[in-house]
Amino acid sequence: MKQKKNNKMYKREKFTSIDEAEEKKEFSVPKEKEKAAQNEEESDKAGAEKGKIDIGKAADKDVKGEMTREQKIFMYLSMTFRAISPLLLYAFIPSLCLTIGYVVGYEKTMTMEEFFSYGANFYSALGIILVLVIFSKRAKKRGSTLSKEATLFFNEMKPLKAIGFFIFGFASATAVSALLTLLPRFFLTENYTGATRSMYLGRDFVFTSLTLLFTAPVAEEIIFRGYMLNTFLEKLEEKKAIIITSIIFAIMHGNFVWILYSFFLGYILAKTSMKEDNIAYGVLLHIGFNATSIVNLLITENKEASDLLYASKWLILIYGLTATAISIFLANIYTGKVKLNVLKS
Repeated sequence: MKQKKNNKMYKREKFTSIDEAEEKKEFSVPKEKEKAAQNEEESDKAGAEKGKIDIGKAADKDVKGEMTREQKIFMYLSMTFRAISPLLLYAFIPSLCLTIGYVVGYEKTMTMEEFFSYGANFYSALGIILVLVIFSKRAKKRGSTLSKEATLFFNEMKPLKAIGFFIFGFASATAVSALLTLLPRFFLTENYTGATRSMYLGRDFVFTSLTLLFTAPVAEEIIFRGYMLNTFLEKLEEKKAIIITSIIFAIMHGNFVWILYSFFLGYILAKTSMKEDNIAYGVLLHIGFNATSIVNLLITENKEASDLLYASKWLILIYGLTATAISIFLANIYTGKVKLNVLKS
C-alpha cells in the first residue's frame, strides 16, 4: 500500500475532504469570470509579485527547514507517548482491577498466586471492558466515536471475507502450535509450554473465553492497529510505522516464543487493517488465532479426547500440515494469486 501524502493511516480518512471539495465546487466562480477577475488584478499584483514570491519561499523554507536535534527528539518523544498512552491504560486498568479484587475479596483466603490461577480472568475481563468504555468516552468528548477513531466497522464487513479471516487466524495458530509441539524440547520451548499451561491451570472457562475471544482481541486491535499505528503514521513511513507497532505488540506478550510469532501476527494484522481501511477484519483474524487456545483447553480438560486427538506426533504433524495448507490457500486467494472471488470481493 502506497504511503498517503497526508500520512494518515486509512484511505477512509481522506474521504472527509470530499464534501469540502464539493462545497467549494458548488460556490466557486465560473472559469470565465474567474479568469477575467484574475486578469483585472494582474496589473496591481505585478509590482509586488517578486516580493510575494520571496516571502512565499521564505515561509516555505521556515516550514520545511531542518529541525534541530532537540526539536526532533521532542517531536518523536511526543509522538511515541501519544502512540503508547492507550497501551499504558490497557496495562494499568486491568492490573488495578486485579489488585482491588484480590485485596477486597480474596486476600484473607488465598495467596496472590492462587488468586491469579483461579479468579483473575473475571477481573481482567472487567478491566479491559472498562478500558474500552474509557476510550469511547474520550472519543465522544472529542466529538467523535470509538468506531470512527479506531476505524472499527463491523457493519461494513463482507460475511465471506470475515469468515475467511477467522479461518485464516485459526489455521495459522494451529500450524504454529503444531510446529512448537513437534520441535525438540529445549530451553525456549520448555518455557513456552510452561507459560501456555499456566494460562489454563484452574482458570474459569467462561471468563477465559470472554477474554481470549472478545475483550482482548477487540481492545488490542483498537490500541495497536487503531490508535498506535495511526499516530506513528503521522511522522513515519508506512513500513516503519507497521514494524514499530508490531515490535511493541510482540514485546507485550512476554515469553520469547510468543514474542517471535506475535511479531509476524502483528505485522499481518497491521497490513490487513491498512489494506481494508477497517480493523474489524483484523479483530476476526485475532479471534480466530486465539480460538485455538480455547479448543486446546477443551481437549486437554477431557482425557479421552486428549488421548484420541493427541495420540501421536504423526497426528499433530497432519494437523500442522493441513492448517498450513489452508493458511497458504486463503492467503493466496486474498492476494489474488488464486482466482476465487470469495475473499477478494
